[in-house]
Amino acid sequence: MQIFDIDEAADFLKMNPEVLRRKAKLGLIPGRKAGKRWIFVCEHLADWVSGRYPLSVNDTLTVVDDQPKDIEQCQSISVAKFGGYSSPHLTEAKYKELLRL
Repeated sequence: MQIFDIDEAADFLKMNPEVLRRKAKLGLIPGRKAGKRWIFVCEHLADWVSGRYPLSVNDTLTVVDDQPKDIEQCQSISVAKFGGYSSPHLTEAKYKELLRL
C-alpha cells in the first residue's frame, strides 16, 4: 500500500493541492487527516478516478450487525458510539458535581 501526502496525491490526480484538500474535507475524495496533515492511499485514489469508489465518505460507513445491542447509533453518520454520557441530565449532574454547585 502506497501512501501519498497532499502534494503527491494532487500530482497523481493532476489537481491543485488546495482543491484536493477542500474536496477531501468535504468527503468527495478519499483521504484522511493524520494529525495536521492529509494522507491518501494510492489505491483508493485510483479507484476514485476509475469510478469504483463510492460517491461520498458517508456511503462507505456501515455498522456491523454483530455488535452488542446496547451500543447507541450516532444519528449523523450511522456508526456506533462508544463511551461517554448519553443523557444530558447525567452530564449536567456530573458537571455540577465537579464544580460543587
